[in-house]
Amino acid sequence: MPTRANETWAVDHAILDWPERLFVMLVIDVATRRPLSATVSLAVSEDIVATLERLTSRIGCPRQIWVDNSSAYRWGLFQVWSRQRGIEVLHGPGPQARAVTERPLHHLCSSLHPKQIPTLMDLGHEIERWRQSYVAAPGDPELGQ
Repeated sequence: MPTRANETWAVDHAILDWPERLFVMLVIDVATRRPLSATVSLAVSEDIVATLERLTSRIGCPRQIWVDNSSAYRWGLFQVWSRQRGIEVLHGPGPQARAVTERPLHHLCSSLHPKQIPTLMDLGHEIERWRQSYVAAPGDPELGQ
């Protein structure tokens, strides 16, 4: 079980209600429940790796990353990238990963839904504002429950 910040990250994504069927990818610190990154992408390995590379360059590598069973995490660049950095990848979707990612993803999508966001740049700014202001609710389930 993660006991300190930046030890384990959970990565998940949701499809946004945009014509391009964009994904928002969240990277959440499991110990603090803080969203470290919220980025819009096409959910391809290149986007995932680029986001994680920027994040690890800024705050360092975690020991583990929890991901779902999506093929974007199973093969290709993501696997090479994580092996090169010595990061253990745990494939889910287990209840622990869901406990960490479900509430913030739902909160983000709910906060975006009523807004009229004209451009992708505006969408990116809105998501970043959400990320910086998000605070895990006191009722967030504890890991392992």
